[in-house]
Amino acid sequence: MINYPEFEAMLLEQEAGATTILFKYIHILNRYFTENGDLSPDAQRESLEYIYKETRSAHPLIAIFPHLQEYLLEQMKIGKKIPDILQEYGDKVKKNNDKTVSTTVKKVIKDGSKIFTFSHSSVVRKAIMEAAKTGKRFEVILTEARPVGEGLTLAKFLGRSGIPVSLYTDAAMELAISRCDSVLVGTDWYWHRGFINKIGTHSALRIADEREKNFYVLSDSSKYMKTPPSDWSRDKHPASQILMESIENVSVHNPYFESIWFRGVSNIIIDGDMKEFDKKFEIIM
Repeated sequence: MINYPEFEAMLLEQEAGATTILFKYIHILNRYFTENGDLSPDAQRESLEYIYKETRSAHPLIAIFPHLQEYLLEQMKIGKKIPDILQEYGDKVKKNNDKTVSTTVKKVIKDGSKIFTFSHSSVVRKAIMEAAKTGKRFEVILTEARPVGEGLTLAKFLGRSGIPVSLYTDAAMELAISRCDSVLVGTDWYWHRGFINKIGTHSALRIADEREKNFYVLSDSSKYMKTPPSDWSRDKHPASQILMESIENVSVHNPYFESIWFRGVSNIIIDGDMKEFDKKFEIIM
């Protein structure tokens, strides 16, 4: 039904953050429904459902996709064209992420800061880049984020942009965090009691809490869900990323994501608002 190389690449994408993948998805939908503008309403919904199901199967723990799908169907019912809906939705997500970046630059990243981050959140990256543009001087500390190596990719990007970076192995996370002032991470999905992020984030939170470091989650409201994911069965990835050969009696486990409670998190910044937590460690909305 859809035979774009960029669609296949988006389904296989593992390094990019949720928001980056969302905009790739929006680009694909916009191209498809622009090129196929003569489809009937029923055919549009059928095509949209197919593309959505394929994307959700590939990225089941990203909350933005069900939000966008619901919004598309609602707006289509009142006669709006899909490319127009996509433009509106994308603009809103970008605006809200820009607000979160602005708050982070103003309130979190200071001159002389040592910022630890884990994996490769696009909103964290944008906040770091924006802080550098304002003339602030600081250091970014991160680990590789194996097995895909998103941290390594981010380190290369920031270093080539002129930002001082200290890159550690994942096993040296405690040493890395001991050198930082604050921890910044993104999320693919959050609810009132916790959030989803790259596996290893919970370890970073525990270390930061023990060492009394501030820990911030950066997000926008498109990633909010009322409940955590109910099905983690699809969070399984190639054993060959860990062990190339198959060895009898050795079972390889390669999950990419984990669920993390907000206990120990200093704040979650949503659409630019720095949210706090109550005594039960739930977001005060």
